[in-house]
Amino acid sequence: MLTIPAAIAEEMIAHACELKPHECCGILGGTRESVSQHYRITNILANLSESDLARFDAPKLSDLKQLSPEERADIAFQMDSQEMGNALRDIRDRGVSLQAFYHSHTMSPARPSQTDITIAMEFEGYREKLNLPEPLHIIISLLNIESPDIRAFRIRNHEATEVPTTLV
Repeated sequence: MLTIPAAIAEEMIAHACELKPHECCGILGGTRESVSQHYRITNILANLSESDLARFDAPKLSDLKQLSPEERADIAFQMDSQEMGNALRDIRDRGVSLQAFYHSHTMSPARPSQTDITIAMEFEGYREKLNLPEPLHIIISLLNIESPDIRAFRIRNHEATEVPTTLV
């Protein structure tokens, strides 16, 4: 079970709402599946070149190529690597650990897309080399803007399993 302080959940929802229609993304740190740190990370997808898009699976790539660079950030995200590195360093310096990555779905439910699963599996190779703990993957759905939905998932072997989340 992942425990998120209500104030951090509200910050995440505010982040998602501020960037809508673009997807937001970020990192959560803490200890023993309890979040204490929140890091907003810039979604740089709109700034990526055509060759940089090759990392996306074929259906998502097809969708992305039909959109303007600005519109691409509406349906996908790419974390700024420098900001991500700074957040991970700060997490380590505070003596806590990586708990989760999060991003928003502005037009779809709070469940991982095939692209989300592919990206999570891609990260696994880096995670092991960097000796990072296995993160959960949180999705904030803004389908119902009056009541955003936050759900956490463990993604292993190309399968997503929901993990109970408690807001305190």
